[in-house]
Amino acid sequence: MFFILSKVLDFLLLPLIWVILIFLYALFCKKPPRKKKTYIAGLLLLLFFSNGFIVNEAFLAWEDEPVQISELKNYETAIVLTGVASNRKGITDRVFFGKGADRVLHTVQLYKAGKIRRILISGGSGALVGEKIAEAGQLRKVFMYCGVPDTSIILEDRSRNTAESARYSKKLIDSLKLSGEFLLVTSAFHIPRSMGCFTKAGIEVKAYPVDFYSQDRDLDLETILLPSENALGKWAILLHEIVGYVVYKVMGYS
Repeated sequence: MFFILSKVLDFLLLPLIWVILIFLYALFCKKPPRKKKTYIAGLLLLLFFSNGFIVNEAFLAWEDEPVQISELKNYETAIVLTGVASNRKGITDRVFFGKGADRVLHTVQLYKAGKIRRILISGGSGALVGEKIAEAGQLRKVFMYCGVPDTSIILEDRSRNTAESARYSKKLIDSLKLSGEFLLVTSAFHIPRSMGCFTKAGIEVKAYPVDFYSQDRDLDLETILLPSENALGKWAILLHEIVGYVVYKVMGYS
């Protein structure tokens, strides 16, 4: 039930949906003064959520700072969270990535630099309906394509969300008798929630944020003044993560 509700929440947290609903209300509103105020409110909301500078400031406040590889100590195991690949094209002889491919590529870099000895990939299928293909298996292929030997890869392919990733990873770690502090590799915006879940599960982890949505602060007038459709998508991701963080705290998952 929680898994289904989280999918519904994804839709309800889209700022564009809020704007559309406000404009629809204004369209059918019969009182001219209220209609005008509602249109203005919808326009202001649209300008706010489509502003690239504002959403970048929000991500700068939320995301963890990047970690220099040279300043990182050596770890036995890196835990890589999935949620970055897709099989929507129906082709199984390759892996299609979204923006989060940094989770894989930066982990390969860590492995090649000798900062980690093995990789634990955590994540099953996030599909609500239809064919369920465990993403961990897909990423395993990519790691092997990049030269990581199969003997250095561990799969946890049952989890459907971050809380389950932490719980199932803990069981796997205990069964394999893996010890020490683990390096947790996931998107920078996802670090607060994932760190809370893995710590709650009893796994000692160090955050290694990748896949940043924020950029270095830039006071470019075009970014400040002109609307951006990309900003709407970024707000959807950030709002989903903030609400998810709060819900996980309330539910005791993190």
